[in-house]
Amino acid sequence: MIKKKIGTINELDKNNQFSRWVNDHDILIYKHDNKIEAISNICPHFGGPIGYHEIKIVDNKPVFTCLWHNLQFCIKSGECTTHNNLKLRKYNVEVEDEAIFVYIN
Repeated sequence: MIKKKIGTINELDKNNQFSRWVNDHDILIYKHDNKIEAISNICPHFGGPIGYHEIKIVDNKPVFTCLWHNLQFCIKSGECTTHNNLKLRKYNVEVEDEAIFVYIN
């Protein structure tokens, strides 16, 4: 795995998110429950964006909703909660000082 700097904590917006392209991966960085995590920003259904809006709680799970077809994905597992067999890729994250790194393979 390759460790890549993706941004800094100061780049998190009002929704505690930002995204970056790294080695052909569109990665969404987000902060939830004081933890910084990373997930694919591309919906596996038709390629719509996942980020850029607030995390909602649906059936006691925090989810992102795809803006194109309203599919919902659990932010903790990446699994789609509204459609079988779809999942977003999760990335390992490391924070050093103010810098945010992700691990890409």
